[in-house]
Amino acid sequence: MPPVLDIRFHGNLKDLLHPRHRRPGRVAYTLDRRASIKDITESLRIPHTEIGRITAGERDVTLAWVPEEGGRVDVFPLAAPVDPTRPTLLRPETVEEVRFLADVNVGKLATLLRMAGMDTATAPGLDDRGLAEKGAAEGRILLSRNRDLLKRGRVVHGHLVRSQDPREQLAEVLALYDLAGKTRPFSRCLRCNTLLQPVAKAAILHRLQPLTRKYYHHFH
Repeated sequence: MPPVLDIRFHGNLKDLLHPRHRRPGRVAYTLDRRASIKDITESLRIPHTEIGRITAGERDVTLAWVPEEGGRVDVFPLAAPVDPTRPTLLRPETVEEVRFLADVNVGKLATLLRMAGMDTATAPGLDDRGLAEKGAAEGRILLSRNRDLLKRGRVVHGHLVRSQDPREQLAEVLALYDLAGKTRPFSRCLRCNTLLQPVAKAAILHRLQPLTRKYYHHFH
């Protein structure tokens, strides 16, 4: 008989498992094929972006580790605060700074992140492959509610947004990446994400409505 892995999921990773596995947070996985622990956990509905640590027995292992015999494996979630600018065993590839790429299914979150001053790109015309490539090429953290997108190998840094409420989503992301004290409200354009720059009133006077000309003097 093929060996069996005793995989134990911890923290909020349990919520992502199939309903029959959620309560115990434990899966007996038969090793009937050669597969990495990344492939195994993702077959159980857990995107690799949500995993912060994996231990096999008493040693830490990478996502590329291929189990060849049975035994206990513990899978832990990413724990706040997450700093993607520093290498870890699971993610040796870092980003230069915390910047985001938001999927269309979290479009309102993208607007709120921009409102908070966070560099947040969007690409509504791209498919899953294109989003994964763009995030990797630009060194951005991919935000999505699409598990299959976050399972792609090209996605190194990402987050499966849990809440369906945009304001709760914002709090979720700010807490995970410890950004609450780094916000710069209203410093970015909500439409295009670029930093706002001051502009002289005289330079845009011809574009202003009469009451705007009269009562407002500072523009960006």
